[in-house]
Amino acid sequence: MTGLKIFSKKYIIIMKKIYERYGYLIAAVSILIATAIFYPGRDYFAKGQWAMLYLLIIAAIAGLSGIGPAILASILAFLAWNYFFLPPFHAFIIYDYKDWLALFVFLIVGILIGIQTGKLKESQTQIAEREREIARANAVLESDRMKSIFISSVSHELKTPLSSITATITNLTDKDIDWDKNKTQSELESLREDLARLNGSITSLIDLALLESFSWQPKKDLYEFGEILATVMSKFSDRYKNRIKFNVPDNLPLINVDFQQYARAIQNVLENALSYSGQNSIVTLKAAADKKEFKIIIEDTGPGILPDEKKRIFEKFYRGKSSVKVPSGTGLGLAITQEIVRFHGGKIWAEDVTPRGARFIITLPLEV
Repeated sequence: MTGLKIFSKKYIIIMKKIYERYGYLIAAVSILIATAIFYPGRDYFAKGQWAMLYLLIIAAIAGLSGIGPAILASILAFLAWNYFFLPPFHAFIIYDYKDWLALFVFLIVGILIGIQTGKLKESQTQIAEREREIARANAVLESDRMKSIFISSVSHELKTPLSSITATITNLTDKDIDWDKNKTQSELESLREDLARLNGSITSLIDLALLESFSWQPKKDLYEFGEILATVMSKFSDRYKNRIKFNVPDNLPLINVDFQQYARAIQNVLENALSYSGQNSIVTLKAAADKKEFKIIIEDTGPGILPDEKKRIFEKFYRGKSSVKVPSGTGLGLAITQEIVRFHGGKIWAEDVTPRGARFIITLPLEV
């Protein structure tokens, strides 16, 4: 459907350019063709009825090509009606004064219709241009707003772990501090987590840029869901692994996905659920499949999601009101997940969990 819409828009733009560039030629050819079609029926309709048909054509030309071509069409229709449809035929001579009156009224009406319709077209064109200018201005404002959010989010996400890393390294290299093995191990573990966080922030920015530029196209193949889960779990430290519980049947079908992308999508949702839940709370991952689709359900017991945020949480850099309690996050994880899921033809959405918490559902169509 998207491809069809793009094709339709391109076709309309091309046709508009043709009508505007070759308007006078189109006007002349239209009256010529109309006359050729009308002529065989000259004896079956009253002469005044042909004038009405010509006026319809003039209005159409005015709407498509503007005032100038419409005036040309009016003059040509005036001559054609006189020559072919008013007696004596095939001559520019008129004996009946009523025909003279009808002929000149036709010319005036044709020109007026052409002018008014042409002005309407020009007005519509001006309105469309103003709307485009407003849209461009809004796009610039939105772009500036997103840049500000981007700079703020990235600077915070990069500065925080860098400051922590710098402090840790400074402590470890301080000759005045006596480090035993346990303290050193603890500092190194903290350093590893900060580096992982820094790497995650940079990776998120790169992944989103690649997805939005269509540079990271999915390379699909058939995989077991368990393989993907094993890769996802390898990304988490033990303290997070212990909080994740699984309810995954053994008889699930193979899924046709990009292994790296889909693992990234699931990891992002799990990280989000773990971050917004309590430190000792459990996050549950379920999977199921029927004949049509594969479904992944991730539930947490956090504060849940406000109704007006259920769609916004998938926007770039958006962090919900509950994010003030979460120390880190670029607001990119769910946006990346949504792009990946979309590339695979699936859907993702959020629901409430009773009595508290959030449930994220990811669907993937199964290929027959």
